[in-house]
Amino acid sequence: MKTKIIIGLLVILGIIVTGIVYAYGYRGQDAMKNCQNIDIEKLKKFQTETLSLRDELAIKRLELRNECSKQNPDDTRMETLREQIRELRTKIRDIANKYEVSPICLKWRGKRACGKHYVLNGE
Repeated sequence: MKTKIIIGLLVILGIIVTGIVYAYGYRGQDAMKNCQNIDIEKLKKFQTETLSLRDELAIKRLELRNECSKQNPDDTRMETLREQIRELRTKIRDIANKYEVSPICLKWRGKRACGKHYVLNGE
């Protein structure tokens, strides 16, 4: 009986430690330091200059999501949308570099599933 309790506690402890290690490795302790020292005026200029690009990016992402959700998605159309998304992201990233806004602060991470197709980092 005591053995089962000890094993159960060790499993729970292992899950907790794994979660902490994963979360730390994903973001890192230094990952958000650049976001804490951002110049507000530069950020405002960045947001103003990229507003239309970010709107267009959101629309392209929705178009890609809609295309992916179709019964028979058009691979050519999806690839065209992905390329347009990459170009928009590159333009936004260039402007972010111009204003010294860290890409980490823009929160463009993650893997997005698109039906049977996968899109890494919005690309």
